[in-house]
Amino acid sequence: MKIKIIESTHELDLQDALNDFIVEDDPHIISLHYAVAMTSLLGELEYSFSCLIVYS
Repeated sequence: MKIKIIESTHELDLQDALNDFIVEDDPHIISLHYAVAMTSLLGELEYSFSCLIVYS
């Protein structure tokens, strides 16, 4: 079993990175876990989208 974490500041970039990982490595995915974090810096919201992939 292996784990990979992919993080991006935009959800579409995360989607592209996940698709690239699936196409290039052809993993047997056991589970996916998504998370979104928001922070405020000088009054502006910043987002972080991430996915933890458990695969073999």
